[in-house]
Amino acid sequence: MKRATRDILYFETGPDNQPTLHVSPGEEFEVETQLNRGPWLDDHPDGEALRKKLRAGNPSSGCIYIDGAEPGQVLIVHIGEIDLDPMGFTSFRGANGAMPGWLGGSGIGAHHKVVEIKDGQILWSDSLKIPVAPMLGVVGVAQANTRWTNAWAGQWGGNFDIQEVTTGASVHLPISVPGALLHIGDMHARQGDGEICGAGGIEAGGRVRITCELAERPASMTWPRITNATHIMTTAMARPAEDAFRTALEEMVLWLEDEYGFTKGEAYLFLGQVLEARCTQFVNPTFSYVAKVDRKYLPLH
Repeated sequence: MKRATRDILYFETGPDNQPTLHVSPGEEFEVETQLNRGPWLDDHPDGEALRKKLRAGNPSSGCIYIDGAEPGQVLIVHIGEIDLDPMGFTSFRGANGAMPGWLGGSGIGAHHKVVEIKDGQILWSDSLKIPVAPMLGVVGVAQANTRWTNAWAGQWGGNFDIQEVTTGASVHLPISVPGALLHIGDMHARQGDGEICGAGGIEAGGRVRITCELAERPASMTWPRITNATHIMTTAMARPAEDAFRTALEEMVLWLEDEYGFTKGEAYLFLGQVLEARCTQFVNPTFSYVAKVDRKYLPLH
């Protein structure tokens, strides 16, 4: 099986990133993700060298070229089994988008915690174990004429920080460049809504199995979508969070009209009864929203 390793890391997603792996649609491969820089480096024997290597946040494990991918198509990234490394961390610098520090410290101060991950549990303390819920923070493709650090997310995907990007889910990304140039990283062992600490969730490294598929891009699709066995989901990233919600809602209305036979007005009334939506990430340069509809409410098509 082919593997994207931690040997070459990209901290930005852009069309000039040199591919480090070529895969075919339908071919399963593995991505070995790099743990973000953080307090775990303080006691690491190679801490100084790793700090230099990890020059920025959310490194992607190389750049993956999907054979046959062309602009105008959609890359569907099927996420398989996630295997976590045995150590992770979370940290808060003292101020971020969820707890601003414009007038000084937040009153909470800077804090961090390095944790052991063992037997499907995060060992928070001697008396508290939290079940893992592994996910991928960054899944993105290159845009044709722009380059973004992996702190950002947008129409290309990128730093979603949406918990539904996990085993069994498929992430649908509009392709803008030949080969799509897929970037994957920022694995979390678990994350609460809002990702309020800034560094997690429980930041983690590990391995994930991936299979990619190509499809024609629906006329109504502008922003990434997520599907799994139970839900269809639209996503959007913006600041303020209200704008991300509005865009995710608009995208869902268009999807229901395009593929499920609703008129726009009927779709809007329908969503007023069954829509599930929340802000999953409130600390990055833009905020992430996911809007969901349970498949049990959708007409067969």
